[in-house]
Amino acid sequence: MSPELRELFEIKQEEKKNNPPARQNVGTHVLIRLAVLILGTIAFSIAMSMASGWGVLGVAIYMVIFHSLWFLFILIEAIVLQSIEKLKLRNANLTLSGILLLIYGIAAIMIFLD
Repeated sequence: MSPELRELFEIKQEEKKNNPPARQNVGTHVLIRLAVLILGTIAFSIAMSMASGWGVLGVAIYMVIFHSLWFLFILIEAIVLQSIEKLKLRNANLTLSGILLLIYGIAAIMIFLD
């Protein structure tokens, strides 16, 4: 449509802004998420080694809750990254989730199938 007709009918056309894609540093992204997971696991492991009796089970349950919340955070972040079109970071989150599920599966097999 010509600019004159657009002006006559008062049709406004939005101009797309050519923003450069945001820089996606996957290494830093993965390193931060793994650091949180590993430091949390180490802290709970130290707490379990200092506890005695049923306290060990309580700390282990807290560690499972921590890992579950971390996993949920990673999945929610993957959805948010999909919506803002940061696909490399989303793929990194989904890969971390898959690796974590694999590790949990192996641990469950080793614990429950003696």
